[in-house]
Amino acid sequence: MATSSKKAVKKSGPRKVRTNFAEYARLRTVLDSLEIGALRYYLDAPSAAERKAHFEKLQSALLPIIREIWGQSEGIAPVCPEGYIDCGGVCVPYQCVGGSF
Repeated sequence: MATSSKKAVKKSGPRKVRTNFAEYARLRTVLDSLEIGALRYYLDAPSAAERKAHFEKLQSALLPIIREIWGQSEGIAPVCPEGYIDCGGVCVPYQCVGGSF
């Protein structure tokens, strides 16, 4: 009687990586602080000129980080993933709001 050995066949596809919930929670906390802090920094400026300066400072500091995270090059329009919209050079999951960027 012949014997055969069958090896388990692994399904190909994306490998699931376990989420480190402590890191995830810390990242959410850092992002929440950034969002609220940036808005307060902008809105609390005492004059229109200072508000404009705060806007420019925030945008110039944050856009390189956004480009890095989304894998974009400066000066090249982003290729946003399905379900995201290019809104002035940044990918967002909603229609653009506000003026021209």
